Amino acid sequence: MDGRQSDFEGVFGVAGIWTRLLSQADGYLGTEVWCESQESRRYRVKDFWNWHRNFETFRARFQREFERFENWIVSEGLIEKEQFLGAYYERRDEDGGEDELVLG
Repeated sequence: MDGRQSDFEGVFGVAGIWTRLLSQADGYLGTEVWCESQESRRYRVKDFWNWHRNFETFRARFQREFERFENWIVSEGLIEKEQFLGAYYERRDEDGGEDELVLG
């Protein structure tokens, strides 16, 4: 990904291809992208949904488009490898305490 950081950020940024794909699904709220390490060129991409079922529906409904997107970013040299870290859902504390993230 040498020299492709701006391309990567453009693809996953606010008006990028990734956010346009996700925006087609109900419940998509937005994406955060940040560079964890300039030296290793490691990025984190975090997508937000209003309900975990909307995320699961997106994965099922847009599986073909998602696979094409993944193949494209690899073939373009925008990523060397990808690792899905998991899906986490926010559990609301009904008693006014802190909300917590729960592995989906």
